[in-house]
Amino acid sequence: MIRVATRIGLTYAWRDGTIYVIIADENYRPGIGDVLYVRVESGYVLLQVSGFEGEIPAAPTSFLAREESSQYSYGTQKTLLVKANPLFEIRDLRSGSEVKRVVMRPSQPPPLDAPVYLLRGGDDESESIMSTLSSKIPKNENDAVPIAWLRAGIASVKELMPEKYFRNACLRLSLQDMIPKHVLISGQTGSGKTTGVMGIITQWSRFGSSPISWVIADRHGEYSSLGGFVSVLSKALRLNERLRSSYAGIYVYALKTNVEGVTRSEEGPLVTRFEGGFNAASVNVYDVINAAGLFERDVSELLEITSILATLIKNASEAEVSQREGHVAQKPHEVNEYKLSESLVKVFVDDDEPTGNLLALVPLITSNVIRYEGVGEREKRGVYKMFVNAGIYVNRLRDFRRTILSVFGWSEKPENIVVEGRKVSVNVINDKNSVFKVSPILKDPQSLVTLLKAIVNSARKMSEGTGSYPWSSVKSREFTSLAPNSLDLSDVVRKLDEGAIVILDVSKLPLSLGDIVVINVLRRLFEERMSAGVEESRKKPVVAVVSEEAPLYLSPERVSSPYNIFARLAREGRKFGIGLIALSQIATMIEKQILANFNTLIALRTKHRTDIDYMSNVGVPAEALPSLSDREGYLYTPDLSVSDPIPVYVPAYFDYRDEIDREFSELVRSGEDSSNVLRALLSKASKNEDSGG
Repeated sequence: MIRVATRIGLTYAWRDGTIYVIIADENYRPGIGDVLYVRVESGYVLLQVSGFEGEIPAAPTSFLAREESSQYSYGTQKTLLVKANPLFEIRDLRSGSEVKRVVMRPSQPPPLDAPVYLLRGGDDESESIMSTLSSKIPKNENDAVPIAWLRAGIASVKELMPEKYFRNACLRLSLQDMIPKHVLISGQTGSGKTTGVMGIITQWSRFGSSPISWVIADRHGEYSSLGGFVSVLSKALRLNERLRSSYAGIYVYALKTNVEGVTRSEEGPLVTRFEGGFNAASVNVYDVINAAGLFERDVSELLEITSILATLIKNASEAEVSQREGHVAQKPHEVNEYKLSESLVKVFVDDDEPTGNLLALVPLITSNVIRYEGVGEREKRGVYKMFVNAGIYVNRLRDFRRTILSVFGWSEKPENIVVEGRKVSVNVINDKNSVFKVSPILKDPQSLVTLLKAIVNSARKMSEGTGSYPWSSVKSREFTSLAPNSLDLSDVVRKLDEGAIVILDVSKLPLSLGDIVVINVLRRLFEERMSAGVEESRKKPVVAVVSEEAPLYLSPERVSSPYNIFARLAREGRKFGIGLIALSQIATMIEKQILANFNTLIALRTKHRTDIDYMSNVGVPAEALPSLSDREGYLYTPDLSVSDPIPVYVPAYFDYRDEIDREFSELVRSGEDSSNVLRALLSKASKNEDSGG
């Protein structure tokens, strides 16, 4: 192992903030991003290589031979210069009788003609310098977690990692403070964004002492795969005595279409996997607005449509009828052609808010009711008359019908009912290709007809006349089942409030369905915390929202909508303890004001010019970004005492796998040993009792 400092040259010149170092070591070839240091009085000035110059100061004709002869350049004098920028200064400052070592931004260049050394792993002085950096630059050590290793260059091959990375010099940050102020990780495909985030979460699970809830939108199935990240994460959590007793655990939601019911499996003490879909009742009209990117006029009309339908359903409820007519309310689920039980009304309108089941009713009302109520005629009737009075005509209803079916992945399916020897066709919802499962009422033709009769009767009382419906003669039936066998999004939000890791595996869903799942969870979480208030929210765990492909939600076009939950979190989430960890191939595709809300930046490899320009304005060396290896980057955050980008390597979760497996095996063995000792003591006590001892 290298133990002696490697002297590579002398400070040669200063020009416009650039330090020129003349190379005296023939074995050193400068690399972009290399870190050098100069000893200055009681400290050091660190320099980062930004470029190099070289020449052979002689006329070419003096050493070029004829074509058939060998070259005579051997022994020719060469001049090599390194261009470097000041990075950090380590200095001892006296305060009274106390001497304190500090790290700060260099305010002066190093002296000229001063020896320059290469910062290199294994060199005792280099290791000491990096240890000082890692201990002095964090502002807050409270619950600090080692999320990255400091590095002194680019390890273009694995063999260079011990030389360039300082594993014992970790960058420790308080995730409790950092996450609510939002984190942006940018880099081109393959630069290590996803595996780096997995590494950060793994390190928190090993060393964190404060509960943090993580909700991960897993678009590619990378976080939730069996035997990978989840396995390492669960072992790390079990090793952390400060968290394992109070933490709610890891929950993986493997969301699939064409799956009926819910499958639950336990994958160890801390991991629970669910497979299935969500109850459509937990979806809100604003989720459709957000996912479909509706314009202001569309929003107002859709809200008007759902409001009219909600009014018709509530007016058909037993409670409403009892109050108006003095009738005694019927028992739940008891059949009546024109009265709906309160429990049934809640399927469509819960706490005066239209649910996803009511949204699914919009296409069915359009197909089964509206078409028979004077469409194309002068005189409108029934439900359609109420829509027309609100300025909503059939063409707009058909537009919303298509939008709702498309966003949720539903379709309409004609079902035949035989009545007195003739077939009556009724359109029902087919949710097999959706992850949102509607109430069985909307999938059974006879149950649907019973509901439609109640709605039409309610409309008749509110506006004169009804249509001639082919299903009028179908006999009503009792509602035997109101809710599908599905997952509840409220449970997901509750787990996040308790402190848990929630992985939403939307990799097997169409993009729009995956969007609605993620949007719905975040909207509920944000609105519940906003209702609770800032003080109550601070008592709950900080929530980290990990989102791949951030521009899908945060592009200028998307954030223009006031209903965009990601934009709201970026602007207001900090007050309620919710932070974004956004991953993006192109950071500058994010809207500028939203981008400014990300206080912590981790810039990984990229060749995208606008991103390079943006990062260089923050202080990241533009010349280094295209050459970085996987997970090598620059971390900028105001949570450091030096507000400049730090060269770091963000380890992947598998960089810790062997260490965690070894520690976990020791934990299991010690547990087995303790159990064996306990069994031996109990056996001995039992023998003593048998012998009368």
